[in-house]
Amino acid sequence: MSGKVSLDVGTTLRGASRTVTDVEIALLPAIMGAISPLFHDEPTARAGRMGGRILYGPALLGISIALTEPFLHDQVVGLVEITDVRFRRPVKVGDTVTATMSIRARCPRDGKPGVLLTIDDEIRNQDGEVVLTFERLILIKGD
Repeated sequence: MSGKVSLDVGTTLRGASRTVTDVEIALLPAIMGAISPLFHDEPTARAGRMGGRILYGPALLGISIALTEPFLHDQVVGLVEITDVRFRRPVKVGDTVTATMSIRARCPRDGKPGVLLTIDDEIRNQDGEVVLTFERLILIKGD
């Protein structure tokens, strides 16, 4: 992922992968103030709908953005918004998630500096199942 990449409309970039650990499932929601048996109590979580402890959704969202950050870090000015977030499947200890981002739109800002990129993000697990989708709008340095 080193070097400058094309951020043109239609470009799809496969980001990094990361295996989720037990510590992340316990620690990340606690740091964010989400104390729930779903994240912290295996016997209770196992008896529920998810069949065990899962990664807190906002933590997965943050990890997902980080997996594609190397494509953007030299050009990004800021994150403008995240929309259409869909958590499709639970992520558990030992699952490996891989991020893919696709540039859907690229819009100049009418006399203002920078360019707005609309990005469609998709996160899959080690079995190729989609676990998360979302759209983000970011501001990058102008051309």
